[in-house]
This record gives sequence, C-alpha cells and structure tokens, in this order.
Amino acid sequence: MNARAAIFDLDGTLVDALPDIRANVNMALQELGYDFQLSSDQTRPHVGGGAQKLAASVLGKAMDDPETMALYHRFTQIYVQHPADFGRPFPGVMETLQTLNHAGVKLACVTAKPTVARIKVLEILDIIPLFSHALSPEDGYAKKPAPDMLLACCEVMGVPTNETIMVGDTRFDLEAGIAAGCHTTVHISHGYQPLPEDLRDQVTAIDHFSQLLPTFGLPHSE
Repeated sequence: MNARAAIFDLDGTLVDALPDIRANVNMALQELGYDFQLSSDQTRPHVGGGAQKLAASVLGKAMDDPETMALYHRFTQIYVQHPADFGRPFPGVMETLQTLNHAGVKLACVTAKPTVARIKVLEILDIIPLFSHALSPEDGYAKKPAPDMLLACCEVMGVPTNETIMVGDTRFDLEAGIAAGCHTTVHISHGYQPLPEDLRDQVTAIDHFSQLLPTFGLPHSE
C-alpha cells in the first residue's frame, strides 16, 4: 500500500537552521553576559528537542533552572526576529515537496520551534503554501516524541496514520512516528543527529529527499 500523506519535522529535516540557531543563541549568550560562544559543531548536539532543552543543554543546567529559563526566553525572543537569516532548505527538499504536492499527497509539518518562528520560516522560505497543516507545541500539544501533533495533523488532512509517513532527523521525530503508528518512519541523514542504533530496525534511512517518492508510488530521480 502506498502512503497518501507525509509529516515532516522542520529544523534539520526540511531546513538547515543550524546557522540561525547558532547566531541567535550566541547573541542571547552575549546579551546575558556569558563569556563563551558556540561554533557550528558545538551547537549541533544541542539541537532537536526545542528551545528550552537547547538552553539547558548549552548551559549544563536543569530545564527549570533560572539561568536556563533566562537564556530560553531571550533566545526565543531573538529567534522570532531572526528566524531565517541564513537557513535554507536542504538539497532536494523543495523539488520533492512540489512533486508530492502536485501528485495530491497531503503534507504537514510538526516542529519544536515556537509557533511564530515556525510560521515566519515557512513563509520566508516559501514552503508554507505546500502544507495542509503545521503545528508546534505552543499550539497546545505535547512535544515529540509524543505522537499528539502527528495525530492532529492526520485528522486535519483526513488521512489515517497508517497511510502517512513521518520524516525527521532526531530520536524525538522517529519515536513520534513509531508511536503514532505511521506507515513508514524515515530518518534523513543530512540532519543534526545520527540514526539511533536501537531504532535502526524500526525506521527507513535515506540520504536524499527524493528517495521518499517511491513510498508514494512515484519515480525516484535525484
């Protein structure tokens, strides 16, 4: 059975947001008086679980520590103003999304990114017209790996989860897809986290976005 819908993570899956995340967290760190800055390689391990988790990880503090919360709030304030100064879609993303859209495949996006920043990124990069729905935890849903946002998107799209694929680059994305009972859960290698060994037998690994097309009965061409 071919899939009829696809749900995508945003940062690290559709868009290389690492340059923007790095620039914005470094600006927040500087404004708050910290005496260190992060390189791209130092930023990468902190990405994938949302802004509050990123702040806690960067500082080595608890999620509810006052310093974590201060960095989290300043980072998100800056991010809303500079959501896509440097980030761009990964190779093959736009072509694949357009092909799927033209074939009548329903598309959605679920991300840990704050709602305002998510909307701005999708608008700036001209991706938003391709999606039926997009959600962030701020919209009232549990964060991934909970399947709640995926289930809500499937309801809006009118396609059951067993006919929907989930595409992401982190454990949070993959576990959400598995928990939702998706047709296929896909790990894309261009993202920010390697495929976890313990999930290798439960997901499909791809290296280029166009490799998604056969899942929908469409020809694959890079």
